[in-house]
Amino acid sequence: MKIKLWWIIAAISLVTIAGYVIPNLKYWFPSTHAASEPAREEQATPDATVNTMFQMTDQGGASDNPKEVLDDRLDYGHMLQGKDAMTPEEQKFASLFLDNQRSASIYVAMRSALAKSASITASNVTGDSAVVSVALQIFPDKGSDWVNDTCTVELKKRGANWYVDELKTPRLPDGIYHAFKQRLG
Repeated sequence: MKIKLWWIIAAISLVTIAGYVIPNLKYWFPSTHAASEPAREEQATPDATVNTMFQMTDQGGASDNPKEVLDDRLDYGHMLQGKDAMTPEEQKFASLFLDNQRSASIYVAMRSALAKSASITASNVTGDSAVVSVALQIFPDKGSDWVNDTCTVELKKRGANWYVDELKTPRLPDGIYHAFKQRLG
């Protein structure tokens, strides 16, 4: 029995492609995995999802001192690595998003601006999509005091729950996750 070189090349190519595709299926098709999940109270509405996301990242509370806000309980590196590396609190935060990369990239952006005091100003739901406008305070890199800011959170409904898809700011109108993906190439 002769094995032809092109059979070996085809087999190696197939194994390589499968090694990339199979682990990423749940991120490409999140509705398949989330459609069977029961409704969670913190994700029953777009507003509830956004409120939970901001509550989990506003780790300094109502303090006027930005140094007190620097206490960071979540590790975005764990979110990028996946479920096995995450603490229960990190898993709860990441579960608010369509995938772990979104949760990590948006978390880093929110924590780098020390986003706090978020409040929903408007909510627009259209079918399985929603856009929630939020007013918040941030501490700019070269600033000496808190500054009022705004952002919009785009959500998608999968099954009974709402998931954060993107967070857009005036500085990143295409979105934080979009900017993260552009940097990856």
